[in-house]
Amino acid sequence: MLLKEKDANLLKKAIAEWKQQHIISDEQASQMDKQIEVHKLDWKQVAVYAFIIAVSCAILSIIVLLADDLLREFIERYTQLTDIVFSIILSISTFFTFWYTKNRYKKYIHAPIGNTSFLLLGAFLSLACVSFWAKSFQVFQNEYYFIFLIAAILYIIVSVYFQSNTLWALSLLMFGLAYGSFTLSIETKEQFFLGMNIILRYIPFSILLFSALYFVKQNEKCLQFEKIHYICSLLVFFTAIWLLSIFGNFTKYENWQQVGQIHFVVWAIALFMIAAMGMYVGLKRNDFILGNISLIFFIVNLITRYFEYFWEPLHKSVFFMILAFIFWFIGSRAEKLWNLRFLDKD
Repeated sequence: MLLKEKDANLLKKAIAEWKQQHIISDEQASQMDKQIEVHKLDWKQVAVYAFIIAVSCAILSIIVLLADDLLREFIERYTQLTDIVFSIILSISTFFTFWYTKNRYKKYIHAPIGNTSFLLLGAFLSLACVSFWAKSFQVFQNEYYFIFLIAAILYIIVSVYFQSNTLWALSLLMFGLAYGSFTLSIETKEQFFLGMNIILRYIPFSILLFSALYFVKQNEKCLQFEKIHYICSLLVFFTAIWLLSIFGNFTKYENWQQVGQIHFVVWAIALFMIAAMGMYVGLKRNDFILGNISLIFFIVNLITRYFEYFWEPLHKSVFFMILAFIFWFIGSRAEKLWNLRFLDKD
């Protein structure tokens, strides 16, 4: 029972009086006391949001400064700061941020949120640093995938050094951007790459991520990242199939508009089957990551199909009533499965 501190104290006094008056036994009073929880402000959650906002604002400040041509022209004119000087400043800032973060990790062991925020700031500064050095030497101007690839490699090195799951996930994001940028640079005039649009291309990319999981398991320094790597791989895979069930293998909006949603039913059925298989395998192997992600995308796919096929023909009141029933049914089934799982353990 979650109560405010004032209400909790009042209830505890009442229980104490009932106990003195022998209305309830000592055992009952003890059980009732244990069920009372005081609602307190979650300072950890506040800290997370505060650090996220702080890092975001710092990054936005740097981006706005570097992106504003008039401001940069003013700075260059009156301070003689060229692109090379900007690159050096960013390099020094990146080095100092990582150095400070290293000291923070030693000094503030029990402040992981603050440490991670400085680590993220250093990561974004390093990306800006790589971009400016590329601009200064006029290399990779049209090959952005090289910049993302360098950033991904840098993030992997730093994540291993600091044992940071956040930076490991960020490195996978950079690899994804590098892969997407590379395929965009060599696609055909019809915007296809080996017959695949930008969404379909990420299915083979997810397979590459799953393959890389083998090497993560083999390396002792990377074992910590097995879980986050597995989660990211599954999310890329399922998200790609889900988007394909909506947009298909089309590259132009005009072509997509001319085709009915029935043409994407194959991808929708594929997502249902893969998600159902994922849930089954997850339950059999006690792989809760696979089971939960599969369940999420099974529900997302179900709701997406419902909106596609019944939004127009049904009255909106009936539409939302059926949607409420669907969620109730899913919730009740999930609750029964949850209870059965704990009964099996007992």
